[in-house]
Amino acid sequence: MLLKRYLVINCIYTIIEKLSFSIIQLFINWMQKLIVIVILISFSFLGACNLFDGRKADERVARVGNKYLYRSDLQGIVASGTSPADSVFIIKRYIDNWVRQQVNLAQAEKNLTADLADFNRKVENYKNSLIVFSYENEYINANLDTVITPELMAEYYEKHQDEFKLRDHIVQVKYVKLPLDAPEINTVRRLVRSDSEQDLIALEEYCINHAASYFLDTESWFVFSDILRDMPINPQNTESFLRNNSFLERTDDFYRYFLNIIDYRLEGSASPIVFQSDNIKAIILNHRKQQLISEFRNDLFKNAASNGSIEIY
Repeated sequence: MLLKRYLVINCIYTIIEKLSFSIIQLFINWMQKLIVIVILISFSFLGACNLFDGRKADERVARVGNKYLYRSDLQGIVASGTSPADSVFIIKRYIDNWVRQQVNLAQAEKNLTADLADFNRKVENYKNSLIVFSYENEYINANLDTVITPELMAEYYEKHQDEFKLRDHIVQVKYVKLPLDAPEINTVRRLVRSDSEQDLIALEEYCINHAASYFLDTESWFVFSDILRDMPINPQNTESFLRNNSFLERTDDFYRYFLNIIDYRLEGSASPIVFQSDNIKAIILNHRKQQLISEFRNDLFKNAASNGSIEIY
């Protein structure tokens, strides 16, 4: 009887043990599934967040206030082939500079609170102006007509002669500087004074062989003070000197100087066109630039107005 009761009780315990194991196993399986679901939901949520802010998955390397420096910001700072030690130094210096800059910026923003809106507006206006300026320069470089004919320059000069006043006395000259022992001085003196084309050719051949320096291009204009710096003369009244001297010969301890003044223009008088060619070209090009930009801006405005991009409320 006791044995029978024992067997029954033992059977009940076995059944209970198996049931408990099954329940526990079911619970574990359920928890595992729940964990997987939670992980999948978490990844889905993080992925969705990254769609809105890709930098949330980026590793932060420094912070100042609410400003962050991310690992991706360090890309490209270190050149390829840089040693590991130098790379660490470069990155550390960059981070340190960034932190210091942000600290200074935060302090500046804190103290400029009253004027910050106006300051930000100025910065934005400057940025916009810089963008427009760069784009318009590219447009000018691609579309500006830079060809300026001599006829166009002459036409502009005739219409605006009053704008081209000389700031210095200028001259057309023959100028020869010879060592004191140079030969055939009488011949040189005659050639410098001569108006003959053949004599000019002969004088140039002589100067090539014997002169220390010389100017024989009688079509070119020179600032007279530049020539005086190379000669031992110092006129008290330059205007009077030019009016009363056409040929000059001087010597010093080393050289003999010959000067034949072919033509001159006084300070304040109309400047010759050849002396102003660079200025005239610059003025004409600038006028073309202004016209080109004005037309470009007007065309942009008309196109924006016609396609409905502009609305004023």
